[in-house]
Amino acid sequence: MTAKILLGTSGFGYSDWQARNEKTKIAFYPSILTEQQRLAWYSEVFPTVEINTSFYHFPRLGVVRRWEKHVPENFLFAFKIPKLITHEKKLIDFHTDLERFLNTMTSGLRKKLGPALLQLPPKFSDENRQALAVFLKHWPSELKLAVEFRERSWVKHLDQTVNLLSKYNVAFCIVDEPLLPPITPVTADFSYIRLHGHGLKIWYRYLYSRKELLTWKDKIEALKDQTREIFTYFNNHPAGSAPSNARQLAILLKQPLKKLETIDMAVVRRRAGEKAQSSLEQFLTVPDVQINDFLRYCDQCGEMVLRDDYFCETCGSQLQSD
Repeated sequence: MTAKILLGTSGFGYSDWQARNEKTKIAFYPSILTEQQRLAWYSEVFPTVEINTSFYHFPRLGVVRRWEKHVPENFLFAFKIPKLITHEKKLIDFHTDLERFLNTMTSGLRKKLGPALLQLPPKFSDENRQALAVFLKHWPSELKLAVEFRERSWVKHLDQTVNLLSKYNVAFCIVDEPLLPPITPVTADFSYIRLHGHGLKIWYRYLYSRKELLTWKDKIEALKDQTREIFTYFNNHPAGSAPSNARQLAILLKQPLKKLETIDMAVVRRRAGEKAQSSLEQFLTVPDVQINDFLRYCDQCGEMVLRDDYFCETCGSQLQSD
């Protein structure tokens, strides 16, 4: 058994991923891209995304259906369960809210529905094991679920934690963060990884080095024979770090990856629900990433790369600043 690897980021709608934004350090979206076109552009590069906004509020069905229409047929959405259920109600009296939420996500995303993420509160210890057990018992078995623990007791009593999750075919969310060790237990027929970062003040304000990514490459490759799918999401979103690191890890894992300068804006516009433009209009609105002024060459392999990138999309080597 060799697992399918799906790489992406936590969220996609960040303005500081856009070229010419003063906070952007590594551009992913060209400056001409509209907010409505971001998901369509994103889905040209990555096969999956983790929806973060569903943690903060219940999304409207119309919004979820637009997400589904903006991406290719084989694209998958992971999604966070609302904090109303996890942090406010702490998995108590959750049934009505969960049913309403899942009805929206399943009917809106249809075949593009990926795994759900249950991110537990930082003070939700294994003393609350029974509450989690009740939740897992009522979770629809046909839907994938991963649980992200934020408190050390779940790792301290790892055997009990693994047994509980394995009983319901629920994935232990593998994390990279300052508080918990990056252990990789397999408790389901898929694995779920979240790379938060190690920023000094804010974890996710972080850019992974190639050396760190090589460590995760080895961990992911070790999981390939233990499970069917491996979902991996970078949460270090500020300034464009997440999509850059996700693309770099894809190269290290030899995963298919479309280069940004080859993305067809006509496809992006069509997926975003916009009418076709004339050839003259398309010429006048060529994305910044297609203009030679924004390209340079890798010192290691000589391939052309985007000037805003910090790594080579051919060999994965890190690039020196101009």
